[in-house]
Amino acid sequence: MSARRTVRPGLGRFATLGRGGPARRGAAIAGMIALGLVASACGGDDDEKSPGPSNAPATAAAKSGGRITMLAVQDSAALDVFRTSNVAVADEPRLAALYDPLVYINPKDQKVNAHLAESLSSADNGATWTLKLRPGVTFSDGTPFDADAIKVNYDKQADMATRSVHIGAASTFKAEVVDPLTVKLTPVGAPNPNLDRLIAVELPYIEAPSAISKGPEAYGAQPIGAGPFVLKSWSRGNEQVFERNPNYWQKDKGLPKLDGFTVKNVPDIQQQYTSVKSGQADLFVSSDQKLLGDAAKELNASELKTDGGQMVQFNLRKGPFTDPRARRAVTLALDPADIPKTLNNGYVPAKGFFNQSGPYADPAVTQAAQNKAEAQRLFNELAAEGKKLNFRYLVPQNPSSVRVAEWMQGQLRTFQNVDMSIDSVEIGAYIQKYAISRDFDAMLFQQWVVDPEPTAFSAWYSKSPFNVIGWNSPAADEALAKGRGSTDPAVRKQAYSDLQKAIVAELPFWVYAESSNGAIFNDKVTGIEHYNSGVFFMDRIGLK
Repeated sequence: MSARRTVRPGLGRFATLGRGGPARRGAAIAGMIALGLVASACGGDDDEKSPGPSNAPATAAAKSGGRITMLAVQDSAALDVFRTSNVAVADEPRLAALYDPLVYINPKDQKVNAHLAESLSSADNGATWTLKLRPGVTFSDGTPFDADAIKVNYDKQADMATRSVHIGAASTFKAEVVDPLTVKLTPVGAPNPNLDRLIAVELPYIEAPSAISKGPEAYGAQPIGAGPFVLKSWSRGNEQVFERNPNYWQKDKGLPKLDGFTVKNVPDIQQQYTSVKSGQADLFVSSDQKLLGDAAKELNASELKTDGGQMVQFNLRKGPFTDPRARRAVTLALDPADIPKTLNNGYVPAKGFFNQSGPYADPAVTQAAQNKAEAQRLFNELAAEGKKLNFRYLVPQNPSSVRVAEWMQGQLRTFQNVDMSIDSVEIGAYIQKYAISRDFDAMLFQQWVVDPEPTAFSAWYSKSPFNVIGWNSPAADEALAKGRGSTDPAVRKQAYSDLQKAIVAELPFWVYAESSNGAIFNDKVTGIEHYNSGVFFMDRIGLK
């Protein structure tokens, strides 16, 4: 599903988003923010590259029939494909149930595979792409799942008025109907040999035009897709009930396995664990590494490790961390291994953005180890120049985030000439400060990344409107362009090795905990198969 040849990618329409004004720009990047906030904002501990699910029984075939109860830390705000982020620990299992992915990334081998689509391919090194659809597929309301539906979705995703959280991806290409089962996708500005990865990660779900035509309130609350389930009822703040889609395109294969399932809202993750352990519920998705470890011993856990992790991001546009010495001093003062030792939160200390077990990690390029003497020297040097380091650390208002922030604050108090204050705010204010007003010196962020494309390019390319921290690095730009511009594994691996070198040298952020998430479930549940960054196919999950 990819092309062969290194090209220099352009931003195309992607670049115009930065001219939409701060409010619109902030709305557009809300999806990217949500990817980094869900685990921490919803009360879970914050969280690794993709060896695949770690629990073999989870992939055993399920029997047909029956129902399960899933737990979620919060209710959905909406269930349309435009305003809902593709985050496994939040709404994405519900999106998978309603819509099914067109294409997806298999975390076991990093390859893009077709699912609801028949194929997505390029014959001209990424200058154009052809999306072929399966014949005979309909949405759950019986309307055709065709090329017109794809174009309606992608045009609306790219429309600023939609306030889509996926606008950054959708605005980089144009969709054109070729025939009822064929869509031509043309990257804007330059070829993109990795457009299939962008579709898999950001735009895999398609909503019925019949629902979209009714407006945002209707298409968010009464979604219609072509996935294995339909939404039967929704008691806001309490539960959602899903039933088998009678028009499902794989019904002749005996899918989905379940008759239906219910999602109940249980904000406390320890209560979720207790509920599954006692049999009151069957499954929940978590990024809490301690709970995942406990479940592997007491219940069942299908854990997926990805790139990314929990990190401190520095504001490089303004404030004290525009001086690289300040960034280096803070990171050298702290030891990621001390966090799980002190807080007993199960964190796996990170060595960088790329998980060490993944295909893109360069073991020779890792974050510098703690060096208290050098950290103090840098703090003193800054103070002697009249730049004593005083900074605000922005975090969402929840216990796990605040605990880590307080640990950081306590560690830095053992040094002279540095003061850290904690700015802990509710999630709405967090997004306002981070994405719109950019009112922070440093801030907590988290990412689950199955592949560097498109996430890394979007977040760090200097001309990207989603580069919120303001990292402007020629070395990083060159590496990101090479990574996007080739499908050759060797070229991409070298490109992301070069990116790691730029990260270590310039320190735009510091990763302290590896990223992982997974399903925690009881002995009745089976058939869990992960895709992308940890979501699982809802058509094959079921009961033993």
